[in-house]
Amino acid sequence: MHAGYAIRAPKESELPAVVHAVNEAARSHDPTAAARTDDEFRHVWAQLDTAYDVRVVTGPGGAVCGYAELSAAAAGGRIFADAYTHPAHLGAGIGTALLRWMEARATEMAPGVPAAGDAAPVALVNHVLLDGAADRMLRARGYRRTRIHLRMRMALGGPPVAPVWPDGVGLRACDGTPEDLRRVHACVEEAFGDHWGRVSRSYDQWAGDLLHDGFDPALWLVAERRGRIVGAALCREREVEGHVAGEVGQLGVRREARRLGLGRALLLASFALFAERGAGSVGLDVDSESLTGAHLLYERAGMVTTAGIGRFELELPVADGARR
Repeated sequence: MHAGYAIRAPKESELPAVVHAVNEAARSHDPTAAARTDDEFRHVWAQLDTAYDVRVVTGPGGAVCGYAELSAAAAGGRIFADAYTHPAHLGAGIGTALLRWMEARATEMAPGVPAAGDAAPVALVNHVLLDGAADRMLRARGYRRTRIHLRMRMALGGPPVAPVWPDGVGLRACDGTPEDLRRVHACVEEAFGDHWGRVSRSYDQWAGDLLHDGFDPALWLVAERRGRIVGAALCREREVEGHVAGEVGQLGVRREARRLGLGRALLLASFALFAERGAGSVGLDVDSESLTGAHLLYERAGMVTTAGIGRFELELPVADGARR
């Protein structure tokens, strides 16, 4: 890095500055990127060992201008990385420094990460926008692109299209009780069971990821048939370009209820819900090679792709004398 820049573990008091730097970095590449919140980062940091697995870069004067974190999947042999450089500090070598740290730390972590199979190597995973500087840097360091995800969005205006529900299917909001949340979890786990790269999550793991500050059960739509949840759209409110926006975090339909139009109905119901709440747009991320053709469903509903995000993986060597 250039003179005056330093990389170190973060201080708890720096969390708001980290959130600001991350949001500035994300929006500089894609204005439709949803803003992250202090509560989200506070939740993430509570699950990580920030002394080892999180780094900030400070610039001349001490301001936070770079950020990176690492987290290991519960299974599947993957360590996930996330890193950002404030746009005002591009060209100072921050991205390279953070990437080197992530690779070194991930190599230390690798022996403790459950592998996908007996002979499968542990890999470091980065998600970056396609055809940009980060994409080129990862390729130059030997990363292999394994998947492309699409960020899609649609403006909300005018009367929403009314969903058509399959016979015998009714819609309601999750009631937020532990019993209902467990039923939603079971539905989502089954619905995404054949998703590429999917790692199953226990209820506690799932709840730990989703049920924190900002969770609103009224935004979780569930479709039932004969008392059984057969589909769900797990939504939340976000902020995009300074305005309230909706996000469909997960939309899944059990196999027994597919090809009946239920996915489209849940999507349209989500649009209507956000329109009622005054959101100006709604967005989501989707696998470009979804086995169910989800991205095509979203296109037919009026959503457009605003960014392509590549998943890049680097196989890691096993380090001797790993620290943790």
